[in-house]
Amino acid sequence: MMTSKAKEKNKNSGASSSIINKQFTSAKLSALWKVVKAIFVTLLFGSLGVKRYISQGGPFTPLTCSVFGYKCERKYDVPYRGGYVHEDYVAAEHVFKENFYAGEEVGAGVSAFVNGELVLDIQGGWQNVEEQIPYTENTLQMVFSSTKVLAGIVVARFVDQGILSYNEKITAYWSEFGQGNKENVTLGDLMLHAGGVGYLDVPITSAEAEDPERWSNILASQPHNFGGIRTRSYNSVTYGWYINEILKRTANTTVHSVAVNELNKQYNIEWNLKPYQRQYDDRIPPFYPGPIIFQIARLVELVGGPVNFFKAMFQPNDIGTKSYYGVFLDGIAPTECRRLAERRIETPAISGYTNAYSIAKLAAMMANGGKAVVGGEPDLLSPEGFALSSTRIEPPELDLVMGKAMPQEKGGWGVFNEIVIEGVEFSGWSGVGGSVFIWNQKHKIGFGYVMNANPSWESPDKRSIGILRQIVKQALKKNM
Repeated sequence: MMTSKAKEKNKNSGASSSIINKQFTSAKLSALWKVVKAIFVTLLFGSLGVKRYISQGGPFTPLTCSVFGYKCERKYDVPYRGGYVHEDYVAAEHVFKENFYAGEEVGAGVSAFVNGELVLDIQGGWQNVEEQIPYTENTLQMVFSSTKVLAGIVVARFVDQGILSYNEKITAYWSEFGQGNKENVTLGDLMLHAGGVGYLDVPITSAEAEDPERWSNILASQPHNFGGIRTRSYNSVTYGWYINEILKRTANTTVHSVAVNELNKQYNIEWNLKPYQRQYDDRIPPFYPGPIIFQIARLVELVGGPVNFFKAMFQPNDIGTKSYYGVFLDGIAPTECRRLAERRIETPAISGYTNAYSIAKLAAMMANGGKAVVGGEPDLLSPEGFALSSTRIEPPELDLVMGKAMPQEKGGWGVFNEIVIEGVEFSGWSGVGGSVFIWNQKHKIGFGYVMNANPSWESPDKRSIGILRQIVKQALKKNM
């Protein structure tokens, strides 16, 4: 039996244990409270710092400047290369420079023609920051979906020659294409992103893409994405692969071959859709997406707020996700544009490597109704060929991937109704991250913009639009 002394000792021990437990619990709560306060203070000042970081500068503004206001004289840090600027278009040059000073650029080039005359062709910044290679007219920039305009122009030239027809079924050129409910798809459907081949059902490798027979079979056997029902759904990558298969069978060529062997030589420009030779190693810049916080903030803004952003993150089977991410070669994003395997594959929807001048000159000829803008050079398209390819499709069709009804013309390029400057609208296309290939026929403006900084999916964005605004203002003055 337990003695009274033992009972008392046990009671005291239990009391002590209870006190210790209470003290320990109190200590834990105190420590937890300190952690909570620390997190709160960190989030408070961190969010203020993040807000200041995002609002006080661009993605490439130094942290010391945007957050602390220290060492902000960026004008002395930007290597401006210059080039040609017509005296009437100096204001456009100023905006180009300001993009760098605002921390929005790493390396970029811009070029413009007005009434067939070159008025702007300048470059600035770094082609490669780490290796300190300047961004110049020698830089060969991948321009993503701006390449689609080049592909559309190549197709328009063959339509112009009577070799192809927008109204013809693709099976007339490529019988194997008719598999999987695709038998009624026309060339015109494909050009307008309504061919039902916006994504592939199986992952693809660069080895498959480099084997002509295997690659053709993969593309032909892909079932219609919408069971044969004509549906407009942006073909981010597949677009050019299908165009090439048609060109191979009807003209024994590809978009790359036409660009290199015809357009480059005829117009003294440079387009290359698969620059895998070593001679290009030092000319191709890497992409600079900027800090992740900027990428997220701008993507949230682009998709319409945090709710839409988080919805998109958890919808892997979304049509847009499939059309963008489901067609990466080897599962690697094409932003790895210096990768040799990427450079060996011709992808006429995104793999155009070029410069601003080469874009602007083709755009200038489109602005000129397909006619050449330099004496002695051949026309890009006949008046009839240009008129046909530039016929606007009415009414505009809703695009499932874009989530809007962007007007398009028969040649495949869009009409940017959201970019109307002083009443002037533009046809053409742009590439993810910011590249631009557009023109206006009424005022004969051809415009090209390239860059290696892509902190946002938005395109065109304020960098190119700001420059274009000054060009439009001056062009309208000249035409008054």
